[in-house]
Amino acid sequence: MLHRFFSFFILPLLFFTYPISLKAVNIEHSIKHAKLSNGLDIYIVPNHRIPAVLHAVIYKVGGMDDPIGKAGLAHYFEHLIFETTGKFKDIESTMSSIGAQFNAFTTREYTCYYELVLKGDLPLAMEVEADRMGNFNVTQDKIDREKNIVLEERKMRFDNNLNNLLWEEMNSAFYRTGYGRSVIGWESDIRTYNQDDIIRFHDNYYHPNNAILLIVGDVEFDEVVELAREKYGEIKAKPTIRHYPNQDPAHNADLSVTLESTEVKEPVLYFRYRVPLFKNMDETSAVNLAVEVLGGGKSSKLYKDLVLGKSVAVSVSTYYSSLAFSDSYIDIEVTPKSGMKLNVIERELDNAINNFIFEGITNEELQSAKSKYKAAQFDKLSDLTSIAMFYIPHLALDIPLDEIDISYSKINDVNLENVNNKIRTIFSTNKLVGRLLPKGGNNEDK
Repeated sequence: MLHRFFSFFILPLLFFTYPISLKAVNIEHSIKHAKLSNGLDIYIVPNHRIPAVLHAVIYKVGGMDDPIGKAGLAHYFEHLIFETTGKFKDIESTMSSIGAQFNAFTTREYTCYYELVLKGDLPLAMEVEADRMGNFNVTQDKIDREKNIVLEERKMRFDNNLNNLLWEEMNSAFYRTGYGRSVIGWESDIRTYNQDDIIRFHDNYYHPNNAILLIVGDVEFDEVVELAREKYGEIKAKPTIRHYPNQDPAHNADLSVTLESTEVKEPVLYFRYRVPLFKNMDETSAVNLAVEVLGGGKSSKLYKDLVLGKSVAVSVSTYYSSLAFSDSYIDIEVTPKSGMKLNVIERELDNAINNFIFEGITNEELQSAKSKYKAAQFDKLSDLTSIAMFYIPHLALDIPLDEIDISYSKINDVNLENVNNKIRTIFSTNKLVGRLLPKGGNNEDK
């Protein structure tokens, strides 16, 4: 959820430094780590370009942790914590008064709250988040109010958005773990949330030894650690509860999810392929490069084949996210040319994937994909928020610092054989087909 965007172990304090360079763009990020005695992990990325700081608190709880029958509870709680009745009665007004940009979002694995503030306002940002962590309390009227807001958000973002609704159904069919539950929640579950659920949720997850503090900006390491100890250090640790979903069981047949609606004017086709959970991040680089060659823009194989060559589609795109506790997936989305039948597109896409498996990619295509991929990543790291958003999912998923490749230098080590092996392994398995269709339309061959 993008919010209102003005929108019991006593541990010693430990310090580690991991320099990570982006020599290609003359930028160096040196991420440093400390741990408070109450278990709060602190990561600091000094960046002295401007006198500003991005302050983020990441809780290791997300949609995958929602109890059965309470889908969406983590997301709902993200809403509710803006209504805390601790020291700060109106967090929006407090943040707006200093010109802060602040926001929050919930994923399957974690929940993040962040503030972009001037350097001098960092103590206030810390105090607000520490208050929400340690002094949470809400009234029944706010519980009911936020429940209604979430229900409206559900209608706006999913029930009235057919693409999102189809993706939600695809996730439910594709995943058999907690990853298959809706992060925003289903109406039947949302209406059941009660005060006991809310109190238990905060007690289980919103405490320092289940949280990460990330600071990116114009700061000094020692000063930030001391400030964090002052603001967060007195909050008591609690027993940690963390559910790690198992690797999803393999599907023994192709899956198909079809959504028909009178609101659909032109059909859309999705192919989804399972990507197995890898033991380390290095293995994901080969998949990223394969996806870039397959569907990364107008020079990709699928665009040349389906759009320029056969002229059966107007757009083709691919998506892959390697950051997950469970198996991930590659999505291919094709928008047909107007009047083209979807089963024709499906057949042509199947043929293109079979050719991709058989032919693989060339060394020239691999080197081009590496250059494009690195350039795109460098462009994403141009400001404090982008740098923070790079680190947040990596840290939340407990990826070791030496595997967080912010420079993407490790992608240079990917060889052609590795990429082609990944292509054969991934695209030869059963897939999920998603279809978004006009209701009552004829999608058979002419």
